[in-house]
Amino acid sequence: MSNANQPPLRLMPAPDAATVELLYRDFGDVLIPLDKLRVQYFRHLNEKSLLSEIVSGRIQLPITTLHASRKAMKFVHIRHIAALIDIRAYKADEELPRPHHETPDKYD
Repeated sequence: MSNANQPPLRLMPAPDAATVELLYRDFGDVLIPLDKLRVQYFRHLNEKSLLSEIVSGRIQLPITTLHASRKAMKFVHIRHIAALIDIRAYKADEELPRPHHETPDKYD
């Protein structure tokens, strides 16, 4: 599979070391098979739709293989999934409504 059609992942911010460590404990390797990743985090998508979402850029994950064959097993590097998780968490925090104080505290 060629990576030419995939948009580059921007590691902004870089993945948190704790996220990488926890993923390593779950998956046991730095290359996570796409199928295992789908089962763990993208259960709502089948194999074909997950690939479609990645190729279209809706899910920003570069896919790698260890062989040039079209049938080669597809992997995601642990730092890329960690970065995606952290980025989504940061965005969720930014989108969370902040409480507004209508009047500042007054000291008497």
